[in-house]
Amino acid sequence: MNKCFIKTTLPAIVIMTFAVYANGAVVTVSPEGMQGWVIVTNKGAKAELVSYGPAVYEREKAFVANDGTELGTGAYYVTIGFDAGNTPPSAWLGLDTFDGRALAGTELKRITSLEYYAYNAHIPVGTSNPKHWRSWKGWWTYPRQLIQLQLTARSPDGKERKQFWFMPWQKRKLRGENCGRHCKKWLRYDAINFNSPGPNMCGRWFTFGPPRQEFGSWADLIKAYGDWTLVPTSAASSDNGGWKSAGWDNTTDPVGAPACTATGMCVNFVVGARKEYAAVFEPESIRWANDYRGFKGYIDRFTLGIDGKTVTYNFEPAAKARPPKIIELSNKEAARMKADSKDLVRISGKVVERTNAMFVLDDGTGCVVIGFLYKDIKITENPARTGECWSVWGHIERVPFEPADGPPLIWTCVNHMTKLSSGASISDSISYYRRVRY
Repeated sequence: MNKCFIKTTLPAIVIMTFAVYANGAVVTVSPEGMQGWVIVTNKGAKAELVSYGPAVYEREKAFVANDGTELGTGAYYVTIGFDAGNTPPSAWLGLDTFDGRALAGTELKRITSLEYYAYNAHIPVGTSNPKHWRSWKGWWTYPRQLIQLQLTARSPDGKERKQFWFMPWQKRKLRGENCGRHCKKWLRYDAINFNSPGPNMCGRWFTFGPPRQEFGSWADLIKAYGDWTLVPTSAASSDNGGWKSAGWDNTTDPVGAPACTATGMCVNFVVGARKEYAAVFEPESIRWANDYRGFKGYIDRFTLGIDGKTVTYNFEPAAKARPPKIIELSNKEAARMKADSKDLVRISGKVVERTNAMFVLDDGTGCVVIGFLYKDIKITENPARTGECWSVWGHIERVPFEPADGPPLIWTCVNHMTKLSSGASISDSISYYRRVRY
C-alpha cells in the first residue's frame, strides 16, 4: 500500500499536534499541510490532491460547483482503473482529529454536520451492447457510486465494531445506479440533513454489520446507534490483531475484516471494492469490483461538525503544481497520447460525421478522431456541423469496450470547441495553435 502522512518525531517521542480552529473555519488541506488527513491506496489505485483530471475538460469551469460555490484550484482526486483480481484497487482519505482533539470517543449523536462536494467523471466504463459500442444512448454504463463517506464506530461496551456508509445514489437500489446521470456535476451532499442534489437520490446509510442494515436517514441511524462512538486510530494491521487494512477477509491482500480501514482512522472517504466477489449488500455474492471499475472522481469542501461547531476542509494541490498543458497535435499524434496523461490535446479537422453528442474530425493525416460531448446533450447543443472545420481541446482516451482497431476518442465540452474560418486550412490552424502558449 502507498501511504501519505504527516507527523513530527523526536528521539523516542512522537509529538502529535492538533490544530484548533474557529467555528465555521475553512481550512486548506494540501501536500504542504495535510491538517491531519492521510491518503492510503491499495492495488494500484491513485489518489492525490490535484489541479487536473476530468473536471478540467468536461466543464467550462473545472472547480466551480453546480450551485456556484468556488472550490479553489483543485480537489482530492481518485482513479481506480480496470484491473481487478481478488483484491481490486481502492483509495482511502482518512481523518482522526477535530478541533484540537482526537475524534475517538465521540458519540455519533454528537455529529451535527457531514457535508461535501463530489464529482464523477462522465467517460463510460462499460456497455451492454458491444456490437454498437459508439451508440451512447441507453448503452453506456458508469460507476455506481460517488466517493463514499464512511464512519467506523463501536458499541458502548466496546464489544462490537461497525462501519456506516453513506450511499445516496438511487433510492430504489442500494448498490446505486450506473446510468451516469449524476456524472459531470459538482454536487453538494448533506449526509445528515439530506438535500436531494439529484433525481432519485436519498439520504441512505448502510452497515454491513453484522447484521446488514439500511437506514433511510441519519436520524434513523442515530435512533439505533446514537450512543456508539467513533473508534480510536489503529496503528496495527489486521494480521497483527489491529484494524488497519484495506482488505475484506482472510482471502484478500492484505487480509482484513469489514470493519477495518486502510488508514486506521475513524472518518474516511473510500472508493473501490475491497474484494472482487462478495456478499456485501445481500446474502448473495455479487461482483463488487464492477461497481467502481474505471472510476474517476473527486471530493472537496468537506464540512465536519460536532456539537454544532463546524470546520470545512478545502482540498487543494501543491502550491507549485502546474495546471495541465494543452498540446497541439495532429490526429495521428494524438492517437499515441496515453490515457493517464495529465496534459490535454488540441486537434483540428473537418467534421465528416455528427450526431447529438458526437462528431468525427478528419485532419488529412489518415487518422480520424471521434469527439464526444457525452450523452446528456441535445442535438441543438452540439455546435459542429458536417463539412465545417473545428479546433477542439480535451482528453484522449479509448473506452475499454472499443474494438482494438477503433479510432482514438477525445472527450470535451462545447466551451472547448472553436469553429475555424472557412478559408483557413487545417495545416494553418495547427501552425497557429502551436504558436499559442497555454
